[in-house]
Amino acid sequence: MRSSNKQAALSYAEKGWKVFPVTPCFKTPLAALAPNGHKDATSDKITIDQWWTERPNANIGLYLAASGLVCVDVDSYKEGCAFDNLRRTHEFPQTLMQKSARGGTHFIFATPKSAEFPGRLGFGVDVKYNGYILLAPSTFDAGSYSWINDLTPADAPGWLPKGKPNTLKGRVHKAPTQTQAFEPRSSLDVSQLRNEAAQGVDWHNNVLRLVGHQVAHGYTDLEIHKTTDSLTLIDYTIEQTRCEVQRMIDGARIKGFDGQPAANLQQAPLPFFDLHNDNRGNPICNHSNLVKLLTMHPDWRGAFATDEFSGKRKVLQAIPHHHNNNDIFQPRQLEDEDYTRVSMWLNDNRMMHTAKDIVVGAVAKACSEQSFNVVKDYLERCQLIGKGNDQLLDHWMLQFLGVEPVNEKQKLYVKAVSRLSLIQAVARVFKPGCKADSVIMLEGKQGTGKSACLSVLFSPDYFGDQLPQMTSKDASSYLRGKWCIELAELEYKRKTEIETIKAFISRTQEDYRPAFGREEIIQPRTCVFWGTTNKDDYLNDETGNRRFLPIKTNAIDLEGLRKSRDAIWGAAVSAYLSGEAYWLSGNLSEIAADEAKGRMEQDPWCELILANMSGMGEASIRDAFMKCFNDDDENRTTSENRRMSKALILCGWERAGKFTSGDRRNQVMFVNPSPTEGGSEQDNHFDF
Repeated sequence: MRSSNKQAALSYAEKGWKVFPVTPCFKTPLAALAPNGHKDATSDKITIDQWWTERPNANIGLYLAASGLVCVDVDSYKEGCAFDNLRRTHEFPQTLMQKSARGGTHFIFATPKSAEFPGRLGFGVDVKYNGYILLAPSTFDAGSYSWINDLTPADAPGWLPKGKPNTLKGRVHKAPTQTQAFEPRSSLDVSQLRNEAAQGVDWHNNVLRLVGHQVAHGYTDLEIHKTTDSLTLIDYTIEQTRCEVQRMIDGARIKGFDGQPAANLQQAPLPFFDLHNDNRGNPICNHSNLVKLLTMHPDWRGAFATDEFSGKRKVLQAIPHHHNNNDIFQPRQLEDEDYTRVSMWLNDNRMMHTAKDIVVGAVAKACSEQSFNVVKDYLERCQLIGKGNDQLLDHWMLQFLGVEPVNEKQKLYVKAVSRLSLIQAVARVFKPGCKADSVIMLEGKQGTGKSACLSVLFSPDYFGDQLPQMTSKDASSYLRGKWCIELAELEYKRKTEIETIKAFISRTQEDYRPAFGREEIIQPRTCVFWGTTNKDDYLNDETGNRRFLPIKTNAIDLEGLRKSRDAIWGAAVSAYLSGEAYWLSGNLSEIAADEAKGRMEQDPWCELILANMSGMGEASIRDAFMKCFNDDDENRTTSENRRMSKALILCGWERAGKFTSGDRRNQVMFVNPSPTEGGSEQDNHFDF
């Protein structure tokens, strides 16, 4: 049963938090009690008691600044949410966390009351401080708020307050003009350019001048890259540096820095390309011309590609008319404004009449001309490392997750799960949409690193732990580009929840229409599901637990796992390519069923059944009530009958059709496979 809002509000006041009443099921302050909104927030228990006595269903608002708190509000269910990038580039300490009604997450930190904060860190990531948030168990938009953990709020990280550098989008430099960018100077101090660039000082401008100087002196592309590779900054890769430098080289050569006749861009804007022209000699905006330019022109060559793993179109390098065109570029997803940038570039080059549908189609074709699959490429590289490491695939859970089997039977089970858990993940990469519905449940105390080990194993870029409600299309879109989805603190009570989870994790593809999308998307799944919990009775379905494979963890060695990750995945790839099955069968299935049975939530009625019906060989639900409660009421509710049915099954009884004769005709028959000796006829039948 949900705890009362009054009780929750009083508990928050005990922490010194300032709370106030909010309209039930909404986010607006309850004006009748708090006319000044969050300014009326208080931690006075008498006032709080009066408020929620008058309006017991009122939501609970928390005035953050007055409580010495700040909240990073992550709408992870939104397509394009910047939170994953934020976590890659910033230290994010463990702190108090709350799940919002729509499936987002509140990260709550402690902060001095005089602090200042930015309003937004990126799309879908807001900072709330001078306003308020709702607290559990408030409700909104058919959902409810709930606490993910009960940690004490950590101090707000140093990068969060205003005035601190925000490096989420990389180093930003003043963009040079075209003349400045490629002006070859014979008097340049090349050593100084190198030294400053290596230290990250005005990196783009210094490298740009260095490249222009080397092109002017006849250096080849390869020779220039050998020079600039050593200038790669921390947090960037050589590939990213080469991509940026190649654009500089191409631009310098087009402008004639290498001594070749430079094209007159005003008279011949698109030289050296055999384009279709109109009667006036101007290039036409048609698919043939645009695809040729987007795949061959130096300004666009290699810019567009398709990520096969996520099915998303990507921009791999800086493109004209982008505000970050002169920064070290971070590959990103294609966005609507890119079509406008293509059109603007075409306008600059005398293609004045551009049609958006043609631009969109040409960009799509350019993306399809270049594709990549980062995860598959990674696994194929790992295969070389993993050769001869098959035993590591058997023992990685024992070695790095601290799993301690209690007997040989359980040890066989752990080894089998260790193998299939990773082989099915490999299968989802090499064959998207294949059947892979086993959910490994990592059990262990809170804070031991269960989620962190999944992030290490699958990489933060392809791991997600903010899954929206499973019934929403946001959940389907959230899966795109993910390799592992964590089902945190998995627990369900109602039959509808059970069926929803079973159906969701068993699907092999996502069929949905994205917001503002033209066509329905059919996306084969590339992800697997793992669960984490600190409980030992989280299962509540007597028929569908084959999907859940419990693994009890202890001390988790994250550093050891990180070092051995490539070899582990390499062994998994070899096992998959050899045709090894990634599901349990035979005796292992029976062991898994016993493991799952040990995690079933127990019903107090089970004790009565075991005490009073152990000698019976068969019974109906009515028999069970009579034997356990001396209750012969034929008007029991459906929920009571269902509970007794479930309790019988938990005690090992099995359904065996229906009785065909006597007083119990057409009643469901339950059979006890192992009745204790000494049971009498009276134990097996009642005279009503």
